[in-house]
Amino acid sequence: MAFKIALKPSYKQKIVVETPNENGRIDKSDFMAEFKRVDMDEIEELRKLPQKEVLQEVLIGWTGLLDENNQDVPYNEVNRMALLKIPQAFEALATGFWASIFKAREKN
Repeated sequence: MAFKIALKPSYKQKIVVETPNENGRIDKSDFMAEFKRVDMDEIEELRKLPQKEVLQEVLIGWTGLLDENNQDVPYNEVNRMALLKIPQAFEALATGFWASIFKAREKN
């Protein structure tokens, strides 16, 4: 596939969240995060910020994020802040964002 210099202003990235369960094991769940596409100048500025501020800047939506009743959680400021307060989700989002920019896709 040819590289296109004109890209959409956002992209989606699968985020896998690992959370400990009551049995002492890890549950894995996932959703699709939508990130704002940034250029190299913006990346240099984002690198200077705390990760919370980075995610507040670049996380602009999601799909497949469910509540305890298996209902879709709509994207809005309140829900975004609630999601970023969950340590495992925060770490998965930060890792997913930076990996989407700098890490080559690994083969299974």
